[in-house]
Amino acid sequence: MATRLATSDADLLLGEGTRSRSRHSCSLALVSRDEPWDLDRVMEFVDARLADAPRYRQRIRQVPFGLARAVWVDDPDFDLSFHVRRSALPAPGGMRQLADLVARLVDRPLEPGRPLWELYLIEGLPDGRLAVLTKTHHVLMGGRNAVDLAQVLMSDERASADEDDVATWTPVPSPGDGVLILDAMLTIATHPLELVRRSARLVGIAERATRGMVGAASLAFLRPAGGLAGMFRTDKPRGSRVGLASFPLSRARRLAKAHDCTVNDVVLAVLCGALRSWILSCGHPLATADQLRAIVPMAVTAESEDQDPTEEATSAEIASALIAMPVGEPNPRMRLAQISRETATQRLSREAVGAKALARLSGFAPPTLHALGSRAAIMLPSDSYDLVVTNAPGPQHGMFWGDGELDEVYPVPALLDGQALAVSMSSYAGTVYCGFTSDRQAVPDVEEIGELISSALDELSGSVR
Repeated sequence: MATRLATSDADLLLGEGTRSRSRHSCSLALVSRDEPWDLDRVMEFVDARLADAPRYRQRIRQVPFGLARAVWVDDPDFDLSFHVRRSALPAPGGMRQLADLVARLVDRPLEPGRPLWELYLIEGLPDGRLAVLTKTHHVLMGGRNAVDLAQVLMSDERASADEDDVATWTPVPSPGDGVLILDAMLTIATHPLELVRRSARLVGIAERATRGMVGAASLAFLRPAGGLAGMFRTDKPRGSRVGLASFPLSRARRLAKAHDCTVNDVVLAVLCGALRSWILSCGHPLATADQLRAIVPMAVTAESEDQDPTEEATSAEIASALIAMPVGEPNPRMRLAQISRETATQRLSREAVGAKALARLSGFAPPTLHALGSRAAIMLPSDSYDLVVTNAPGPQHGMFWGDGELDEVYPVPALLDGQALAVSMSSYAGTVYCGFTSDRQAVPDVEEIGELISSALDELSGSVR
């Protein structure tokens, strides 16, 4: 049976037709096992896990004449081998080569007539590990039960051969055009304003795309004012570059305890220090008051009529917070203090879910949280902020991908229209993993920002008395 897209999902697709960047989020996992990889076995594992995520076997079908929102239907021609692809690194197969390949794969748009996801099995790493890149379209992240593909494929237990023994999937026949038209006409008859709203949304999206207007008057005063902000914006995207970095979570925890703030505050301050160093290395002068406006999606308690306010939240949703990153401030302690004050205000006003509670919530593993964060940022006018920064707490115990051990997990953030840099960070098994995506022309040396993370962490650590 066909399921109609939610209004927000339909708006995502309407807007994508007027924009230059694809709307998908990615995750990069490095997986190891004692024996050589059996890629046929990997395919069987992925196929089995899709049983827990039926949306990944569905495609979007438009209603004739645009009478109603599109619908989800089972793909009768679903071919797993089209979505799961193999690739290999050129010698010597290091992390730099991996990041370059990931950047090229990230830029490839998803096939609109098929289920909107891809998975790349990348061989050629010098230690024999397998790199797994997943791409998930933001429209798949609609609804509270949404889950990113990368999360579907991770587990607390090693996959066994018995797990792959699942029932053969049979697609439900898609309704004919006549059925879709009749259903749309019934919707119009019972909700006559639906077609008017749909037309108005389409016109509004087109106007904002062609004229670059701010979509919300209340955000007009947030427009970045040239200069520093212009370093992180681009009107003519030229492809992407990807940078990867990591640092011990224990160091961030010690700093959070020493400064009486959260680990998230420390991570944002470390990023702020790295951005400051990179900006100065570009020869751009900084005044003490200079700031970058970062959209930082955070998990907040989902509204529920039967939720006891004295109990820990059992569900969450994503809200976008605007955080000023004080890149002009030379004192690392002051940078952290300013960020901590801002995030504290946001947490109090939005009933934010704490990191430990968030890690326990079903459906909020880092890949899903990053994808939801990018989706939330899309809803805002792109010229009201300078960059998107997502940070997601993850499990601090080792996990598995198939029958291999999950060694490292790097988020690869989506680069939204008009933006030249996006940053995502996740903690996993005692390490904070950072992913940077930049416009190839505007920020060609994004890997240097990743390299500056370490020195920024050292600088902040040196400020502890």
